[in-house]
Amino acid sequence: MATQKPVLKSIDQFMADYRPVYQPILPLFLPRSAQYNEEVGKLNFKRIDAVGDIRAKHITPKDTEIRQLAVNESSKTFKKYFLANQFVMSEFQDQGNVADVTAQVLDEHWKQSDELFLLGEGTSNSTMINNALFHSADANYVLENSVAIDDDDRLYDFHNKVIVNATKANLVSGRKIVMFYGTDVLPLYNSLYTTAVVPFKRALGDVLGSNYSTMELPAAITPANVSGWIIVNMDQVKLHYTKLPGIHKQGVNDEKNYAWWNFLHGSMMLDVLASGAVIRQPATLASPD
Repeated sequence: MATQKPVLKSIDQFMADYRPVYQPILPLFLPRSAQYNEEVGKLNFKRIDAVGDIRAKHITPKDTEIRQLAVNESSKTFKKYFLANQFVMSEFQDQGNVADVTAQVLDEHWKQSDELFLLGEGTSNSTMINNALFHSADANYVLENSVAIDDDDRLYDFHNKVIVNATKANLVSGRKIVMFYGTDVLPLYNSLYTTAVVPFKRALGDVLGSNYSTMELPAAITPANVSGWIIVNMDQVKLHYTKLPGIHKQGVNDEKNYAWWNFLHGSMMLDVLASGAVIRQPATLASPD
């Protein structure tokens, strides 16, 4: 019985033809990022910050020395590891669905990478493996106490609570994104002011100004039973990563009559470069009186 040996597209061809179903948030952070070698291990980043009174002082012709600043050294650790799987297709199978299968795998891996980026493979700031966007032990990361959105005038109170966080975020210059998440908050974010028939998000954007943009965290990666928003200063964070999702290698096993595709992606860490560059505000809806 004759078999038809699979004719493999190149990896570049596969990726060029790939049309994602899941839209990841991770690429937003790639402009300020650093990629590392594909080796398991860990990297330590040292940071030195000035402490105490760092304002400049008047000096006179009689001064013989200038007061030196005190510094504090801290470190952050990026743990490098990888996740992989393999798709194998017999030469006896119909080869027409290869592109569909690889696209499904890539979609799932991009979603998984977003989960790694958001949660650090943890459920809290103390259990995650690497500092992430939702869970982080970074000293510059600000996690606010949960707030309750007033039931009497929810959109008005919601708006005011976001502005409170934005006022803090504005102490650090840079372009900012407000990411809203959760079943309590998203319906408000997508609602209308009934008195003026104006979308809430448009009114909020007008107040925040051109330095801000807003978006929703994908429901597919948002933890269950949580709501709130995250303000991220895109100029004051840095993504450290090893490998983005993709086809790592492919080939044909002539002896066993199958083709194979290996998929690989790696861990990542979000480094918060300035205090308050990421502010996460958990929120709930207040119970009606």
